[in-house]
Amino acid sequence: MHLVLFSNTNYYLAMPDTEKTISFRALAEKIDALDSLAVAQDRSRSYLINEAISNYIELHAYQDALVRQGLKEMRKGRVVSHEKVVKMLKKPGRTR
Repeated sequence: MHLVLFSNTNYYLAMPDTEKTISFRALAEKIDALDSLAVAQDRSRSYLINEAISNYIELHAYQDALVRQGLKEMRKGRVVSHEKVVKMLKKPGRTR
């Protein structure tokens, strides 16, 4: 069951047992900037914070997977020396 609450201009969809409330400290200027973005996008502060958390998790999960894959390749001996990489980068005609 979902519960929809109306508060002046905002609708909230409350989904029991799927959300948790957290509390943290942030610089006032960051909160002010967040609030300005929320107004400009006609979104709530919570919506923007949840988007930021989702983006952070996605980015860092991707980076973590790349590091783990690199470590796996290293353990298999599939490595290139620093000197060889530098030499390849200095090769004439290499597009940047």
